Amino acid sequence: MAIAGCGGRARTPAKEPPAAARDTIPPRVVPESLPPEKIEDVNAPQEPSLVDNSQVVRIALAAGVPRVTVSATGEWKLYDSNGESTLLHGDGGEQWIIEPERGGLRASRFDGAPTGVRPPPFIVRPIVRGSFVTVNGKRYRGEISVVPAPGGVTVINRLYMEDYLRGVVPLEIGQHRTEDERAAVEAQAVAARSYAYTHLVSERDRPYDMLSTVLDQVYGGADAETPLADRAVLGTTRVVLTYNGRIINAPYHSTCGGTTSAASEVWREGDEPYLVAVSDRIPGSADRYYCDPSPTFRWTRTYDQSSLRGALDKYLRNYAAVSSSGIGTIRSIEVESRTPSGRVRTLAIGTSRGHFSLRQNDIRFVLRSAGGEILNSTYFSVDSRQDPDGAITSLVIRGNGNGHGVGMCQWGAIGRARAGADYRSILRTYYPGTTVAAVDR
Repeated sequence: MAIAGCGGRARTPAKEPPAAARDTIPPRVVPESLPPEKIEDVNAPQEPSLVDNSQVVRIALAAGVPRVTVSATGEWKLYDSNGESTLLHGDGGEQWIIEPERGGLRASRFDGAPTGVRPPPFIVRPIVRGSFVTVNGKRYRGEISVVPAPGGVTVINRLYMEDYLRGVVPLEIGQHRTEDERAAVEAQAVAARSYAYTHLVSERDRPYDMLSTVLDQVYGGADAETPLADRAVLGTTRVVLTYNGRIINAPYHSTCGGTTSAASEVWREGDEPYLVAVSDRIPGSADRYYCDPSPTFRWTRTYDQSSLRGALDKYLRNYAAVSSSGIGTIRSIEVESRTPSGRVRTLAIGTSRGHFSLRQNDIRFVLRSAGGEILNSTYFSVDSRQDPDGAITSLVIRGNGNGHGVGMCQWGAIGRARAGADYRSILRTYYPGTTVAAVDR
């Protein structure tokens, strides 16, 4: 997916190409995460967890980690065998470490002996309304499932869709948005909800639906929530984007740099009629754009000979056939072709050991900074200098925008909200032909 966090940071949601949209018919959403009453100590199978008539999402907070520390802000219980029996009853703030052991799991208190090895998954569940589970000190709504995985355990937050969005929207659109930008935050909530519904998978396929990182949508749990984003999520409850009656996958990015991109310009897949290039120019202006307040509306990245060689040596072989002897001397880097929106379609790299061609979004993952940060966008031009022997000694890339460029431009949405647009018109602009609609159950 965004701005701070492709949100707190000016970043692009550096996602992998999203999966194609599919028809999903979600159930009705209810606003509360837990029942209002205090739950008494009864047999585990009768204790309530997440109810059946609301859409539950499963978010992987960590995968393959050696261990995880769990607790809650109020009384809580730890169950084994996927909630079929109670393993322990913890007080608020009482921390336990869960780790794998001989094909099962065991829990150990910081200052005590471990439990025996028990069947997974382990479920961590608060038993008082208003309390949160904690994972390594961070608060989350819903409950936590811990399952064995290669390298250790995978930690999954299971919670209602609307509560999930409360921890996504601020990190994707920025945690410091203001009331006059509320329409952009509401548009973000609808786009993120649509994305989430189209990425639900069967539990038979894997134990989680999405990751909590930029590979899906950045999710920070209850600690990331803000009052404005909460109001935006509540004000758009159950609202999604549809095309021909189906919920769409709604990609978004930080800054388009002047125009968004069709999906086929970035990813090697066919276009969707609602993912086409859209101009962000402010009507009546010569050179003003809704997204030009973005700190990455224009940018420059410079490579010296050493950093350029380091990037190509390390990353080019992931996208081109590089021999075991390496790339040789870098002699040329040129834009070979552009897409209709002006982004680089093909970048040609010439070396003493061959010629290599990079296409579309792959370019960003090769021309990384010395610290490994991918290139902001493919909306750029190049300027290189060579020594007398023809080797490139420096490369300057001057670009526009931040992110893949497909779908909603988040800084553009902010600019449009400041200009008075509502969230529905923002979404219709960036996803033309779609309908803003509520899920039917």
